[in-house]
Amino acid sequence: MDIDVPPRGLTTSATQLPLPQRARTPLTVVIVSWNTRELTLEALRSFLPAGDLPLEVVVVDNASSDGSADAIEAAFPDVQVIRNERNLGFAGGVNVGLRASRHPLVLLLNPDTRVVGDVLPRLVDYATDHPEAGIVGPRVLNGDGTLQASRFRFPSLLNQLLEAAYLPQLFPGSRIFDRERLGGSDATRPAPVEAVSGCCFLVRRSVLDEVGFLDEDFFMYAEETDLCYRAWQAGFEVHYAPVGEIVHLHGASSRLASRRNFLEYRRSILRFFRKHRSPLATHCARALLLLFLVARLPYWALRAYTGSDREMAEQRFGNHRAGIRFLLQPLDRILDCDVPR
Repeated sequence: MDIDVPPRGLTTSATQLPLPQRARTPLTVVIVSWNTRELTLEALRSFLPAGDLPLEVVVVDNASSDGSADAIEAAFPDVQVIRNERNLGFAGGVNVGLRASRHPLVLLLNPDTRVVGDVLPRLVDYATDHPEAGIVGPRVLNGDGTLQASRFRFPSLLNQLLEAAYLPQLFPGSRIFDRERLGGSDATRPAPVEAVSGCCFLVRRSVLDEVGFLDEDFFMYAEETDLCYRAWQAGFEVHYAPVGEIVHLHGASSRLASRRNFLEYRRSILRFFRKHRSPLATHCARALLLLFLVARLPYWALRAYTGSDREMAEQRFGNHRAGIRFLLQPLDRILDCDVPR
């Protein structure tokens, strides 16, 4: 897959200066791979070798069938590859890597990312200079170089209501309607935020020792949001630090199981509400998720019959219909059953 990534040693930020020489805190990079052999290899090539940054890399392979583990070991003999016997999901895979990590700073990195320039040492330096920050996330770019949302407010009924009304999509960047993605705020300045994207997520070992690892009840999606919430509750801050960029292809591995991920995303939102909000708020959140799907179903049905992109529209229509059936189940079953594929 071709993406527009600046050459190594360069950055898309014209204002950045060369890094000063300094002793840096050792970093562990944890990558979870599931049938993403070429993507994972490209991700590793984007930051290895790591120069003067003390670094260990752990790749956790979630029972891939595409030869990922063998290819990574052959191309990068210094990378520790852990082979899971089954797909543990993102949270479960990350936790395997966290248990194997040895350093005081850990970076969770998606396989569908490309590290740009020296963002990793810059993130380490930022964490060193801001001891109040237990979790740090960089600026994230799409494959075409545009800014990707990577700073968020925690899920709330207001945010779900705005989403159900499709207002963030109709008014992107609005401080009022796009509030969950911090619309209208300055993305060029570092600042404490409620949550950062899990595609590139630096966390202190001291945070993990205090609040625990990722919650494996979140098979995928919202596990990093849950960890950010627990970090704030324990007195740590979460910082957005645009000291450099990564490129995120956004869901390259999750597209391998599109319908399942469509449903898992909505289940993860409800898991977050059940864990951190009231039972009433959780039921209201389910109603708002249903409202969004029901309101959009006629649109995708029409495009499936009349649009030029019928195959995509048929898939979206099928996902929305499956989502409605899924969310009409009793809440306990939604949260605990196997998600249809």
